[in-house]
Amino acid sequence: MFVQMDGNVVIMNPNNGDILAMATYPGYNLNDPYTINNEELKSIWNTLQSSERSNNLEKMWRNKAISDTYEPGSTFKLITASTALEEGLVKDIEAENFACTGRIEVAGVSIKCWRYYRPHGSESLRTGLMNSCNPVFIGLGQKLGVDTYFSYLEKFGLLSKTGVDLPGEANSIFIAKEKAGPVELATISFGQRFEVTPLQLVTAVSSIANGGNLIQPRVVKATIDSETGETQEKEPVILTKNVISKETSKNVLSMMESVVSLGTGKNAQVKGYSVGGKTGTSEDGVNTGKYVTSFCGVASISDPELVILITLYNPTGEGGHQGGVWVILTTHTKTIKKSIKVYTIKSGESN
Repeated sequence: MFVQMDGNVVIMNPNNGDILAMATYPGYNLNDPYTINNEELKSIWNTLQSSERSNNLEKMWRNKAISDTYEPGSTFKLITASTALEEGLVKDIEAENFACTGRIEVAGVSIKCWRYYRPHGSESLRTGLMNSCNPVFIGLGQKLGVDTYFSYLEKFGLLSKTGVDLPGEANSIFIAKEKAGPVELATISFGQRFEVTPLQLVTAVSSIANGGNLIQPRVVKATIDSETGETQEKEPVILTKNVISKETSKNVLSMMESVVSLGTGKNAQVKGYSVGGKTGTSEDGVNTGKYVTSFCGVASISDPELVILITLYNPTGEGGHQGGVWVILTTHTKTIKKSIKVYTIKSGESN
């Protein structure tokens, strides 16, 4: 049971960039946007200065999925795995070419695996992703090097805004490539000490799901002239072709399915459906004692139609804050398609 929780969900069609659903919690009543949704804040509202009230209202109105950044944690290992496969650093995802001793030393800094107290031992890339083992991905980052890794960050669209047709989009926060040393590269490789928006991540993972093309996310699929009735379809925009090969895409999707069937994402299983994904846990700021937990899922693995990113901010309660504990994919393709409504915006109208 959660004591408190903020979060957001983004669902995208990886094949054309359609944002099928986007929601932020806690929300607010669009017909009554000045009513505060936080009981504690309500109790002190009359004591706040006008500037403080404005700041709190603006915070409440923010779409965290596109306007706020966060550390993605281990969901980002999908990017490292894809890059390593594409660069030929791993030839066989089943070969046990890795070893986890519980920690790895990088430039004099000891970085722990999350399960340092009981190391994973010998691992393949598949089991490394299933176990969400930090040393495996740190080692891959070291072999890739800063220049190659950052070139893939750019290909995956993670160094620039997505260009979604919504206002207020933020950009990612990465250390400059010229300043990235061995430790920075190591932490980036397993998803920490940088920030992206949820939309940037779900767009990047969509390129893995669709066979390798980075497609711009979109909310508007078509416009209809209110006077003439003429419909103008909005064609999907491919931002980058062949970010990774179809073979790399196939291998990463296969490993994502193993994460859900046998690894840290077992709570995301949906009986009768082939679901893949990756869990993530990260710090919400440095030394704050707060965490962000997330799950990025793909369905179905054989023919991906949905990429879903669930992000929870500072979940507390009996389950702790680990992504594999809290984030459960409780839906599947048919259910989502039945529940999603597609809206068309008519030109000349505002809503």
